[in-house]
Amino acid sequence: MSRNIAGKSAVTITEAEAVIRKTEEGKLIFTRCRNKDGVFLIRQNKLTAVAFPDDSRIGGIYLARVANVVKNINACFVEIQSGEICFLSLNDARVPFLTNRPFDGRILEGDELPVQIIRDAQKTKQPSVTAHISFSNDYFALTPDSQKAGFSAKLSKEQRSMLKKQLEEAGILLHNGCLILPETGISGSNPPVLPETGDLPPIPEGMPVPGLIVRTRAAELAEGTGEQLMMQFLSLWREYITFFRDASHRTRYSCLKKADTVDNLMARILNQLIDVSEFSELVTDDQVLYSQMAEYFRTHLPEKSLRLYEDPLLSLSKLYSLDSRIEEALNAHVWLKSGGYLMIQPTEALTVVDVNSGKYEGRKEDAFLKVNLEAAEEIARQIRLRNLSGIIVVDFINMEESKSRVAVMDSLKEYVRRDKVKTVVVDMTPLGLVEITRKKITKPLREALAERSKKEGRSF
Repeated sequence: MSRNIAGKSAVTITEAEAVIRKTEEGKLIFTRCRNKDGVFLIRQNKLTAVAFPDDSRIGGIYLARVANVVKNINACFVEIQSGEICFLSLNDARVPFLTNRPFDGRILEGDELPVQIIRDAQKTKQPSVTAHISFSNDYFALTPDSQKAGFSAKLSKEQRSMLKKQLEEAGILLHNGCLILPETGISGSNPPVLPETGDLPPIPEGMPVPGLIVRTRAAELAEGTGEQLMMQFLSLWREYITFFRDASHRTRYSCLKKADTVDNLMARILNQLIDVSEFSELVTDDQVLYSQMAEYFRTHLPEKSLRLYEDPLLSLSKLYSLDSRIEEALNAHVWLKSGGYLMIQPTEALTVVDVNSGKYEGRKEDAFLKVNLEAAEEIARQIRLRNLSGIIVVDFINMEESKSRVAVMDSLKEYVRRDKVKTVVVDMTPLGLVEITRKKITKPLREALAERSKKEGRSF
């Protein structure tokens, strides 16, 4: 006996949802996917970057105690909470702010100092921290490990010159490559007279003298009177002083700054994962997060749109097909438009990427060059999307002409340059293998998802 089986009802996309779905200018999505709160960048209808920041404590600041100093590895181990040990390189503690005694050039067992988490725990490795606690906003960064003043490498010579002039007119003097501190003149003589700034907290004894980095977005304010630059700088300077003043009165193991604040979250995403130019709108279906983001966007990203997605019939995750996109990002096999494909195989020591011509047909050298050029772009995207790190070896299709090999290498270098995480195309070996290194900051996508599934007692 035959029976009728009802087909799946089609999901109707409304006109408003169709507008939200357009990703030509880039969309930054904050939503839940696979039972995790995630951040997803979609550009040109391609998932470009993924992060699950709820698992990360990067950016959190703690008042730690030095458990022991190991001179033969030029490092020490510090306790940020009772029983939780972190690795601190002494190179990241050249000028620490000790709260239990004046710093005399040595770090000793039992010393107490504020440290900031810069790498989460990785498998058997402990979290890494630094005593050089940086403070930044969209326009400036204060760096305690150096008294030097400098500009973002992305600023042109003309922009640097204009900014330097504006800063000096506003009262921020960059003298002999150093920063003159407000109301102190620490790094030079005859500091300029500052405009009216209100009461600044007194500088605590032993506070590290910071260096200054003028960030790329400062160029947006360079054509003004300089007053906006000054106010942005002084706001950051006030935060810097207040932090070290308060830290000197806190007890060991205190959390001085949480990693999960909205400001911390966005700073981490924009500093490590996504460039602000890569998206025009942030979309979320979390009412609480939307309310918290509203103030951040008004202050830091007024040129970007913020949207609260509210549709009980179609989730934000389903609207952008995030689950299937992530599934593709976990697949070893990646098809290219030309008919070629990549095989991506992570191992314990490195990740291997094999480029194959697959179904593509054409004149040998031209065909191989076309597939390799397409593969170079896709490899850069996959490295970033999967958050691969360490050593990555790419086996491109062999090409006979040297100009073809140069073209592929140049193309690959250009694509990886867009990655916020430091990625270096090292060289091509005599066997034609291309070596890439990428700094490890957070867990690879596969590892992050597998750990969450294990915690929840589910199979991955």
